Amino acid sequence: MEPDRICTGLVLPGGGARGAYQAGALQAIAELAPAGRNPFPVIAGSSVGAINAAALACRAQDFRAGAQDLAEMWGRLEVADVYRTDFGDIMRRGLHWAVALFFGGLGFANPRSLLNNEPLEDFLAREIRMSDIGPAIDAGALRALAISVSSYSRTRAITFFQSCEGPENWERARRDGFRAELDVAHLVASSALPFIFPARQIGDEYYLDGSLRLTAPLSPAIRLGANRILVIGTRHEAPDSPSERPDYPSLGQLSGYLLDVLFMDNLNADIERLERVNATLALLPEERRSETRLEYIAVQAIRPSRDIRRMAAAHFGKLPFNIRMLLRGLGMGGADGQLPSYLMFVPAFTRELIELGYGDAMAQRDELARFLGFDDGG
Repeated sequence: MEPDRICTGLVLPGGGARGAYQAGALQAIAELAPAGRNPFPVIAGSSVGAINAAALACRAQDFRAGAQDLAEMWGRLEVADVYRTDFGDIMRRGLHWAVALFFGGLGFANPRSLLNNEPLEDFLAREIRMSDIGPAIDAGALRALAISVSSYSRTRAITFFQSCEGPENWERARRDGFRAELDVAHLVASSALPFIFPARQIGDEYYLDGSLRLTAPLSPAIRLGANRILVIGTRHEAPDSPSERPDYPSLGQLSGYLLDVLFMDNLNADIERLERVNATLALLPEERRSETRLEYIAVQAIRPSRDIRRMAAAHFGKLPFNIRMLLRGLGMGGADGQLPSYLMFVPAFTRELIELGYGDAMAQRDELARFLGFDDGG
């Protein structure tokens, strides 16, 4: 690959409160990168990764300051900034679900979500200036920002992107891309965890979490011109040891399990597909590669070195009382941190994740510097 053709993409998947890990890793990368330079012309995110992606894109003209601001935002984030925790709201929603399940709703509208995330939109509007995306693109500091959502009515993954001239809309197998002027509504829609937060209406459609139907999470960045991709995951990949006498999974455990599948399994499968394509291309003579219509795309991943579920379990008692009672009602006690890890917007937990992300990225500093071209000015 010729150096002047290299376009690095950053892919940020979902993970709820685990998104703080990405903020820490990005803070480390910003310290390694040349001052002021944005090393990621293409930034793509889904779910909470969409929020982090937008925050970086808005500050693309000063990447180091943008990464620092992102880490500070996560460090002060509270549960009440994301969803309501007051007893009245939790009780009303719980009763609504109970009536719908046992009595067919009795003429009431169907419940929309387990939690009310109205505070999130106000928080994002204060913290992220989406109007700065356009100037960053005009200044050449950013090529494209992609935010993926899941269309409820069209049952497709939709990627809304704001970019320089060049990239065109695309249509693939249940994956479409459309040029748009991005705003906070796209971030709220992309982070609408299924069942937990309500779908967000944009125009005439309702949209859900961006990871729900995005079977090829690397695709938006590649479509927008990236030919070298860094991924920052939110799951520790060491396999679990099976329990000798496992209990039947509770509703809360199943919910946490499904979120885990939703956010990371498609991403890992997509990375494996890309690595297989790269391996195949490496076997072909240079003159034959153009006949395949495939391109070698280098990929590097940063993943948590610790099990975030166990970290969350240690902080379970810091969640608001009403949320702890709700989770216990779903069969999630303090010893099981899978579902709580997605909802634990608690500074003690998010700051620990920021430190973990920072440390994991710094542990790969030489490898990252080579991959991102920091050591050769690339």
